Order: sequence, then C-alpha cells, then structure tokens
Amino acid sequence: MKRFIYILFLLVLIGASMTSCVKEKSFSPIPVIVFKQFILYNIDSADCIIGFKDGDGDIGVLAGDTVSQSDLIMKYLYKGSAGIFLPYDATPGTIKFDTLFYTDRVQYITPLGKYKALDGEIKMKLRAPPVYNKIHTIIKFDIVLTDRAGHRSNMVETNEITP
Repeated sequence: MKRFIYILFLLVLIGASMTSCVKEKSFSPIPVIVFKQFILYNIDSADCIIGFKDGDGDIGVLAGDTVSQSDLIMKYLYKGSAGIFLPYDATPGTIKFDTLFYTDRVQYITPLGKYKALDGEIKMKLRAPPVYNKIHTIIKFDIVLTDRAGHRSNMVETNEITP
C-alpha cells in the first residue's frame, strides 16, 4: 500500500510539472498579418484592425526613435469602371498624383524576457479617410507591416468599403 501511494504521488508530481511548463510560441521572424476589420465612423474617421504574428518580436518603435523602421502602410485603391481596383495615381484622364498611402509608426510592443514571439492585433486610426471618397464610390486598402529589421509582412487587403 505504501508503494502504491508513493507511485501515485510521483505520477501526480510528474503530471503537474508537465502541465505547468510554458510552451514557447514559434513563428517566423518575418511578420505575418491578417485583415480583421475596417470600421468607418463617418467621413473623417475610421479604424483599421489587423492581426499579426512575429517570431522575433521586433514590432514597433520607441517614442522619439527616428532610425528604426516599423511601419504599417495602407495603400488606397478605388474600384474603376471595369470593376478592377486601381491605385489613385492610375486615374485615367486626370492629373497624375502620387499613390495615396496612409502610414503609421507602430508602438513598441517587444516583450521582455527570453521568449520574444508576438501575436496580437494592431488598430490603426485613420483621420480624414479616404479623402477622395466623393470621387470613388467603392474603395479598399492593401496593407503591409514592416518590422524593425526591415522584414516586410505579407500583403492583405481590406474588404470593399463604400464611403
């Protein structure tokens, strides 16, 4: 009986120690993003939410850092008459403008400690989005995230937006 209690105690101890281990998240050091939601509040404000994963956790820059690169870039596209989305600079029959981009420097979110892998959401607040909504009736954005090491994520696109 004493032996049975000893074995049972060892099994419980081993089981408890195995379940208390923290498993390290393992992602690529190149950020991966997914589009979550675009919320248009009115003609002068919107939020764009993306999910992200990054294996080495080098997302975001410290306040005042002018050297590091960690940007969220959104390229403005409008639905042309042929039903194809075009960048604003491709407007036929008008004066050519540079392609319209919204950019944001992502806040520093690198975790402390040994494990740097990150996954979460980033909300980008847009002021005066999209400024050309009186011309284009259906728009969307292509989005890319760049980490501090200069790794560019995959590109995702928002849903079609009717301003």
